Amino acid sequence: MFILLVNDYDILGLSVDQLQYVPKKLLLDKYGDFVDRLWERLPVHLQDDPDVQRYRLCHKHHNQPWQRTHIDGPPPCIKDCGMCREKEMA
Repeated sequence: MFILLVNDYDILGLSVDQLQYVPKKLLLDKYGDFVDRLWERLPVHLQDDPDVQRYRLCHKHHNQPWQRTHIDGPPPCIKDCGMCREKEMA
C-alpha cells in the first residue's frame, strides 16, 4: 500500500488500517510529536513497543491537579521528562 502524506498533519487523518503500514522508524523520526494523538489507532504491536511508548506525553509527572507551580501547556514526552529519564538511568 502506498500512502502519500503531503504535510505532517496528514497522518492524523489516517485510519487504523492505514496506520499499520506506517513503519515504526518513520513514525518516530518524522511523526513522533503525533504519537499521543494517534495512540488509540496505532496497531497493538506499536503500542506495546517501549520505544513508541516513550513518545507519549508524561502525565505521571506533569500538569497534575495538585501541582500549582507547573507551567501551562502540554507535558513533555516521556523521553524528554527529567524524572522519567532519571528513573531509567537508575
